[in-house]
Amino acid sequence: MRDARRRINVLYSYVVATDSGFAPNPFFGVCTLACCKPAIRKAVGTRLLRLSGNVDIRDLGSAEPGFVRDQNIWVVGLSGASLRDRPRRSVVYAMQVTDVLDFESYFEEHPEKRPSRTGLTPADPAWHGDAIYTGNDPATARQLAPCTHSAGDQEDEGNKHHDLNGRYVLLSDHFVYFGADAPYDPVEQRLHHGRGHSSHHSPEAIAELEALLNGPWAELFDHNRSRATTPSSSARGCRGSR
Repeated sequence: MRDARRRINVLYSYVVATDSGFAPNPFFGVCTLACCKPAIRKAVGTRLLRLSGNVDIRDLGSAEPGFVRDQNIWVVGLSGASLRDRPRRSVVYAMQVTDVLDFESYFEEHPEKRPSRTGLTPADPAWHGDAIYTGNDPATARQLAPCTHSAGDQEDEGNKHHDLNGRYVLLSDHFVYFGADAPYDPVEQRLHHGRGHSSHHSPEAIAELEALLNGPWAELFDHNRSRATTPSSSARGCRGSR
């Protein structure tokens, strides 16, 4: 275990409408949120830039190694009513944000996260690749197709603008992903309700979640980095979800 104790300084929670392996993408040892939830992604990146005094997200890693990890920013996804293979509001995943990249950097630095469907099926992690944008500007960036957010073999302009509006990709090498095995705990009822996301949580809810991260879930962190289990739902879209 990398840290003696996992702490939460900032927590974003939201309801996961579809859990296909695309958003979040828990494969290849890194959990990523590159598409969907643009408000969360933009808020995390903006917060880090403000705290660091940088103006370009690309300066964070090179100028201050470990800075992102040290902020103890966490994202928790809770299962929505559409995920009928698990208890409602159970935890789909919890990740500590350990890096933030723009889309162009993510595409270049993580080729393993690019989608590939030739000769593959949805059981293959590469099918669900989320490194689907070659740049940051919707006017010039190319969306790889086919992918989860494309219109078949054609780009989906609506999804492209929605995804790139979040500006940043959140990455974690320190996460737990439960998928369809999502556990239910009463703290989940206090983390989030309704549409959008929540970043305002009571100290009691934060303490309860920290107790889970450092207690029953502690041994799962290294296990999740090494496994690549395909989620059960294959729904494709999340447009309109903030």
